Amino acid sequence: MIRTAVIMAAGMGTRFGQYTEKIPKGFIPFKDKPMVVRSIETLIDCGIEKIIIGTGYKKESYEALQEKYPQIQCVFSPRYAETNSMYTLYNCREAIGNDSFLLLESDLVFERRAIRELIDCAYDTAMLITPVTKFQDQYYVQMNDKCELVNCSTNKDDIAPSGELVGIHKLDTCFYKTLINDYSKIVAHKPKLGYEFELLDVSRRIMPMNVLKLEGLQWYEIDDVDDLAFAEQHIKI
Repeated sequence: MIRTAVIMAAGMGTRFGQYTEKIPKGFIPFKDKPMVVRSIETLIDCGIEKIIIGTGYKKESYEALQEKYPQIQCVFSPRYAETNSMYTLYNCREAIGNDSFLLLESDLVFERRAIRELIDCAYDTAMLITPVTKFQDQYYVQMNDKCELVNCSTNKDDIAPSGELVGIHKLDTCFYKTLINDYSKIVAHKPKLGYEFELLDVSRRIMPMNVLKLEGLQWYEIDDVDDLAFAEQHIKI
């Protein structure tokens, strides 16, 4: 059973403009509650006992959450301004240890079913996707007939998309250690690599990653004020 989750929260959220001058992006409120707090409470409700937050910009905001949620452990990345999500995940490796875990972004809103079905699915390692929509720019994911990750792109015309990346994953210990070992060889040259592309590379070359596709899931990735306005109106959670 998965008891650990890792939240990527080091980014500066520059696309939110003045909204993130005083708070990190994860603290932008969605329906009067910060996005990251919604995620934390959903994770705890689904049985998660340890929540590692990879922090960077405005780290104090996340550290303050530890008073209310003792499940939280923050791991600060001093290089947050010059790195990307794969480096943040790499920086959390000691805190993660030998745990299998859920991996998610700090700027997501989603219904509880996303977490529950990912935990309960038969795959040890899985990338959550939903059918392709026209609502926002996305990472598009292609899987084969074995439900294994074979491609992803920000341009859906470049691949035969099976769906859209939600930004929530399940990684078992073996896959994560393989991922970290592989990235350790290139970290000096690729500090700005997004973790989704390293997941793809490892899935292709070393160890297949499964893809779990959920129909009808309510979720949204909120990157700017337009995303927030759309989600407030259309996402029912």
